[in-house]
Amino acid sequence: MTPLLTVDGHHLLYRSWWGFSQRRITSRDGDRDLTGVFGFLAILRKTHLEMAPDHEIVVVFDGENAAATRQTRDAGYKADRADADHSAIRSLPMVKDGLDAAGIAWLELDDHEGDDVLATLARTAVDSGRTVTCYTGDRDLLQLAAPRVTILNPARHRITPTDVLTRHRVTPAQWPDFRALTGDPSDNIPGVRGVGPKTAADLLAGGIHLDHLLDSGRLSGSRGQAIANTWTRVLTWRDIIRLDQHLPLGGDPSTGNPTPAMPRAAAILEDLKLW
Repeated sequence: MTPLLTVDGHHLLYRSWWGFSQRRITSRDGDRDLTGVFGFLAILRKTHLEMAPDHEIVVVFDGENAAATRQTRDAGYKADRADADHSAIRSLPMVKDGLDAAGIAWLELDDHEGDDVLATLARTAVDSGRTVTCYTGDRDLLQLAAPRVTILNPARHRITPTDVLTRHRVTPAQWPDFRALTGDPSDNIPGVRGVGPKTAADLLAGGIHLDHLLDSGRLSGSRGQAIANTWTRVLTWRDIIRLDQHLPLGGDPSTGNPTPAMPRAAAILEDLKLW
């Protein structure tokens, strides 16, 4: 069956927008900044051709109200992003038009984060017998790594479950437990003070999860006390980090057929009369 290449659309858009920050790409009249859309289409084309030419591409974007559900659990979740520079989002309509012109499926669910959509697509594809490559720079997607799912990072390195275990000393299934303890600054999740990656991995050694940590006898000393004192919040952070693999997608956007090689980014922008 045709392998699936899922793409973290917002990650790629921001990377494209800021990756060319020293030399902006504009329309001929100088009225439109095309850096985001040009970079997005160019990087996607190269990634497809070089890393997954026999795959079908599906791009996933965050919905407009994506973080709302998790923010009901923790008001601080992604709260620090409100003041961030979101100039890249101005390119999103052009990116979607470019994907449509190239015949590439994309998906955006208003009330859901793209990570959960990516997780659901991966689970659905694996259930149907397909293999999946997920292109992203978001480390929370490492929890999806499995025998039939690999994570492709921006450096185009494929990350397998063995790679996750070797580098972080936890399994992909333990990733939400691990990050709840250590924290995730990108999502404004503080973690437990004084607990870094080494301590967290030691506490979770042997594949145990947070549910078993309290009774494991491993929570000793000041760090153990800090975890016990923060326990309710740690469990909340774990649940926030854990991806939902069973979203109602309203239909599978994939066709099961390989995506033909994309036209060059410049050609797509020319066809859309964006130059």
